[in-house]
Amino acid sequence: MKATNFKTIFETLRLVILSLVLAASATSVFAQKQTPREMEAGRRFVFAINEGAAGNLTATDILFRYESFKPVIEKALGTPVTLVAVRDAKELRRSLATRTFSLVMSRPADVLAEAVRDYGYQAVVVSTEPAHAIFIVNKNSPLKTIADVRGKSIVTPDRNAYMWRIANAMMRDNKISMMNEKVRSMSDQAAIGWSMEGGFFDVGVVASFSGVGQSWEKKGGRVIARSPELPNTPMIASPKVSAAQIQRLRAALVSLESTQGGTTVLKSIGITAFKEASSQTFIDLIAWLGDLETPKDQQAGIAQRM
Repeated sequence: MKATNFKTIFETLRLVILSLVLAASATSVFAQKQTPREMEAGRRFVFAINEGAAGNLTATDILFRYESFKPVIEKALGTPVTLVAVRDAKELRRSLATRTFSLVMSRPADVLAEAVRDYGYQAVVVSTEPAHAIFIVNKNSPLKTIADVRGKSIVTPDRNAYMWRIANAMMRDNKISMMNEKVRSMSDQAAIGWSMEGGFFDVGVVASFSGVGQSWEKKGGRVIARSPELPNTPMIASPKVSAAQIQRLRAALVSLESTQGGTTVLKSIGITAFKEASSQTFIDLIAWLGDLETPKDQQAGIAQRM
């Protein structure tokens, strides 16, 4: 009971501290003498962040993690920014469809790629470290290539998650249907690693940037298939953000790695560096992954809100 109370008090204190930091930041911004360039948007932008399923950060953790990154965004845009953590992929898709957010950064790139293709968002930057889906097996497994997974037990991230979609496309390209195989999904990629180590499945699929993906071969496991290099941790901007603001933001983020303060900010959010992103890259990504099936009533609801 005491441990539970302490945890509750600790989380409450963190939220209070975060609220005070956000309030102080907003007061500082408005207290400054504001030039037309600094306030060209004339509004407070909402910057949404999605960390995906490779990590286990809470919404509070995410907001604290990106607090030092926020001033970089505000300075480049010339307008205050509110951070929002969005942990649910379905909610992120709905919000993108209605253009609720001005800026979005997400480790899974597929949801943002759909927004670029369908809802008028523009690509800003991506991490210089690409994403891969990797098929892992234990050291003594007889499996050698992706062609060998037919008829085997497979454990993947959640159905329709970014890594699941990549794995599905890779198997499709090798004439294997995910729908016809013995597939079990798990939300936590660490759990996939534990299940594979325990011998519960023949093959596992994880992200290259996840803890399991980074350590699997070091621990003696093998990787039998690796996806092409794909966008990782992209940032996109809605039509609310002007072309001039996007240009300034892109330049600011790409240059972070060249300054001591910038590298500190990048390290705090788990990024090595950013590079300019092309919207066409996202369109090509979705073309390869294939569209998700969307119920007709959901499509109608999105169209009505637009």
